[in-house]
Amino acid sequence: MSKTVAKAVHVLRSLAEAPKTIAELARELGVHSSSALRMVQPLVDGGLIARGPDGRYRLGLRLVELGQQVLDEMDLRVVARPHLVALADATGATVHLAQLVDDQIVYVDKIEGAATIRTWSRIGRAVPLHTAAVSKVILAALPAPHRDRLLAAHTFTRFTERTITDPAEFREHLEAVARLGYATDRAEFEPLVHCTGVAIPDATGQLGAAISLTTVRAAADQPAADNPLHRLREAANAIATALGRPLR
Repeated sequence: MSKTVAKAVHVLRSLAEAPKTIAELARELGVHSSSALRMVQPLVDGGLIARGPDGRYRLGLRLVELGQQVLDEMDLRVVARPHLVALADATGATVHLAQLVDDQIVYVDKIEGAATIRTWSRIGRAVPLHTAAVSKVILAALPAPHRDRLLAAHTFTRFTERTITDPAEFREHLEAVARLGYATDRAEFEPLVHCTGVAIPDATGQLGAAISLTTVRAAADQPAADNPLHRLREAANAIATALGRPLR
């Protein structure tokens, strides 16, 4: 990657975190403000970033269009969406669809249920491997060498008192997930937020995707008002069938 392209990528990633002035971007890039301005102008011209009334630069709407195009070209998302909407309508919960893309598990769709929950998750955002229900079921089903490579590069950050931070303990946890056929996130990433997830085989039969239901409960061990597992499995089977790979 050329230095110019690398710096442009840095600008996009930086602005994804928060809007910045040209002086702030220049400091991050280690260049003079005039050089930074020349560097960002092509991004502005292309609609990838925009300058607001306050003088700060932020991500542009063209990125939304490009991101939507990428998502629309993902067959799994197109096939799964009506089933995700139906699941959200039936449960009132937030529904997530995640997929293994290269070496990251990424949220590729999210349907807000009637009982809207504002959570950290966002379409296009990488899933926390050691806390999310969707990542656990995908990891549990991966071939061991692939799973080991992903976990070896992962940092087991503690987010709540229930987060599993020991790699060995997490591997044992994944063995239990594989036996059960589903995974849970019991306030392991966000307090009060609980998820149940099941995996979906893709068109090749690999378990590279998963769906989950997200609810909020005051107590970590408080049962949900309605056990969502059977609904999740029905939705996963419907998606798998549409992809030509019904679950067994």
